[in-house]
Amino acid sequence: MERRLDTAIFDSRSKNDETGCPAYDPKILLKVILLAYARGIISSRKIEQACRENITFMALACGQTPDHSTIAAFVASLKEEITSLFRDILLVCAEQDLLGGTHFALDGVKLPSNAAKEWSGTFADLRRKQEKLEAKLRQVLAQHERADKEEEATAPAPGTEQQRRQAQLKRLEQHAARIEAFLATHDPKRGKQGQELQSNVTDNELAKMFIAHGVLQGYNSQALVDARHQVIIPAEACGTGQDYGHVAPRLAGAKESTKAIGLGEEYLAGKSLSADSNYHSEENLKACAQERLDAYIPETHFRHRDPRFATQARHQPPTEEKFTEADFRYDQERACYRCPGGKVLKLKARRHQIKNHL
Repeated sequence: MERRLDTAIFDSRSKNDETGCPAYDPKILLKVILLAYARGIISSRKIEQACRENITFMALACGQTPDHSTIAAFVASLKEEITSLFRDILLVCAEQDLLGGTHFALDGVKLPSNAAKEWSGTFADLRRKQEKLEAKLRQVLAQHERADKEEEATAPAPGTEQQRRQAQLKRLEQHAARIEAFLATHDPKRGKQGQELQSNVTDNELAKMFIAHGVLQGYNSQALVDARHQVIIPAEACGTGQDYGHVAPRLAGAKESTKAIGLGEEYLAGKSLSADSNYHSEENLKACAQERLDAYIPETHFRHRDPRFATQARHQPPTEEKFTEADFRYDQERACYRCPGGKVLKLKARRHQIKNHL
């Protein structure tokens, strides 16, 4: 960091000798942030705490304790400079002979975003939400006017109740105006088949992705790794949940990075690439063949043909026999149904409707 990385790109933002408090050296902030990320610390407040309590962070920060707001603002400002910094680090790895392996691996991880799901929906959903907010605003405004008249009649001292109503009105106005501004400045997001995807007012670049425990709203982070010393060549957080569309962009990113550090565009040629079955598609195989990569990407149903997986069914839980309508008994005395185990069936639903048929 001290000798190799070019931090002159931060000079315009870190030199404020004439006014204000002296800025933190960007090299110090970069050291602290990179070490924190390497140890799985991604919270600005926890990084600030580490600079106060952890001896390693204290040494890197030269005894300084940057505030969490300073750290967060510095990270947010790295959008333009992160590419050049990443390539500088990649160049150091190449000079240290950490690159140049014969195998690459591609994989991704789905990360949540800091955006509420209640601000997601199609444009029709967002318009309905705006109409509900405006209707609620009119309702609260009418209640506010009636309360003011009652307060004038009784002449009470102004208290927190009036302040609460004012804050509620302001919040509803802001939410409705926020949706209106978003709808006026954005177009609906479209999928590959032309269907409309859900947009998000807070962060419209994210995607809703299915995971093992439900639906996650965030980004699909992809990385192509040189297997020799596990060095990442290109990496990017993408707003598409499916993995099969990320092979060609990652190969293009790897070529661009290796060309920038002097390894040439043919760095991938003659090497092998492995990825899981989520990346299998005809377009991806053609992209690997075009780059002369020996790709190992299994297709999604390979286990049905591979004899090594012939006995995989033994690891699955036994299939339970489903009950039919005839297995349930009606109890005349209690006017309820009982399951085959003898227990009473109870309706547990927030919204239900019972229709009486004569």
